Amino acid sequence: MKTKLFILTVCIAILGMSASAGDIKNGQALKGTSLTDFGNYTVVKADVPMVVNNVALETYDLNYANSNCEVRIGLVKEKKCTTFIVRTEGFEIEYTCNQGVFGVKKIEKKYQEVPTAENDCKLDRVGYFAQRVICQNEKTDDELLGLIACYFPNLVKDEYQANL
Repeated sequence: MKTKLFILTVCIAILGMSASAGDIKNGQALKGTSLTDFGNYTVVKADVPMVVNNVALETYDLNYANSNCEVRIGLVKEKKCTTFIVRTEGFEIEYTCNQGVFGVKKIEKKYQEVPTAENDCKLDRVGYFAQRVICQNEKTDDELLGLIACYFPNLVKDEYQANL
């Protein structure tokens, strides 16, 4: 029940913050609150792209007010959906869509850089399963980046959050 209430609260916050969202592709920052201990977030277009399998991806930097964690988000454009590779120095995860449902999944081997055992020990399983379905309606990449910024902190176990 608490998880459902939290998800509802986050969704309402996302809708409220959309008024402060600029056009991130044109150099404006996407800003909002994560409703976590990480605090407010800012998403900006990265100066240096994430490279996966020798392909430079459209990349964004995600920064939180109360964390020194450097989060990078690389976008893999596919026919029906965009896959978002979310990566820190010691943790990575993937957000993607499947039959119209957007949510989290473990990183595919073809995108993986962090060893599976290291990644799995940092993954908060409750947060992970709560995020398997985040939304079921079509959203823009900017809206999905905002959702990722809100949800991502809940994927990492508390004891590892300071060391990402």
